[in-house]
Amino acid sequence: MASNRYADPAIASALERGDTLPARWYVDTDVFQAERERIFHRTWQYVGHVEQLKNAGDFFTTHLGDMPVVVVRDTEKAIRAFANVCRHRGSEVVLECAGNRKTLQCHYHGWTYNLDGTLRTAPRENEQRAFAKETLSLAPFGVETWGPLIFVNPSPAAAPLRDVLGELPPIFERAGIDFAQMRMLWRDVYEIASNWKIVVENFNECYHCPIAHPKFSEVIDTNTYRVETDHEYFSTYYGPIVGSPGNGVTYATLWPNVLFSLYGNPPNLQATSIVPIDAGHSRQIVDYFFNGDPTEAQIRNDVEFSDLVTREDIVLCESVQRGLRSGAIEHGKLMLSRERGIQHFQKLVYRFLSAE
Repeated sequence: MASNRYADPAIASALERGDTLPARWYVDTDVFQAERERIFHRTWQYVGHVEQLKNAGDFFTTHLGDMPVVVVRDTEKAIRAFANVCRHRGSEVVLECAGNRKTLQCHYHGWTYNLDGTLRTAPRENEQRAFAKETLSLAPFGVETWGPLIFVNPSPAAAPLRDVLGELPPIFERAGIDFAQMRMLWRDVYEIASNWKIVVENFNECYHCPIAHPKFSEVIDTNTYRVETDHEYFSTYYGPIVGSPGNGVTYATLWPNVLFSLYGNPPNLQATSIVPIDAGHSRQIVDYFFNGDPTEAQIRNDVEFSDLVTREDIVLCESVQRGLRSGAIEHGKLMLSRERGIQHFQKLVYRFLSAE
């Protein structure tokens, strides 16, 4: 068996010391392809919310790494996920972003699939001496929900979502998040000229906040900002509200690319997915969930504040990408008193890339 080129004990030791992953891991196309195959084809990822699939036939499309995915509510009201790839010659079956269909018909040659993924009909199939439709269903993916959140995993060997979530649900409850009361009311999408890992890592520390986020730092006490990395697949962060002891904002990063912001007054949730496009580009999708019936002013204030911080972060992430691409440094050095969340995340990246 060929050795794994990413299994390097020197990198593992460097991560323990607080060095970062090698700079080339953020710009190299081979590393990016390995991440697609070893991370994004094997993990649970947030793709959308149940309100997008209210009725039988409702669907939306997305990507897990480079894997096209269609998520649909079938005639029995079950949520299903499939590779959005036709079994005929590999065309994407559905081109629309979302809609409602009685069947999933490929736009290329008209192969038509039922909402449970089975092949219903193919034009001129009667001309074939042997045409076993039962062997030509769309490739099914694992799909589970956590409250209103839909997660999909392409791997047939995937462990249940609960194994990845661990103790995260009780943390949400303590932060005042009641999924039964949450409704998704806003979505923002950002295109970022930066590797997906840089975007996740930026979320995983507030060491930069006093310099880069002046408005944020007027609200959140960055001096007493807490980081917890005791869990296997997620890390959490708590930022107290300035001048309001006992109140604060909880943040969480769920492996590999889901970022949560939990606010308590009024209770609301931001679920952010960082979608890798290529080694130097990412897409950030932010879904805003609100408790009950917030006013338009409350929604606008939350969205505008988050948008301000996000746009400040984009400047930072794109700057890091240019710096790492320059070849001027081989790796960075973490300030572990403030950046243990990055270390936790980078160890998971290394673990998945180096695994046999």
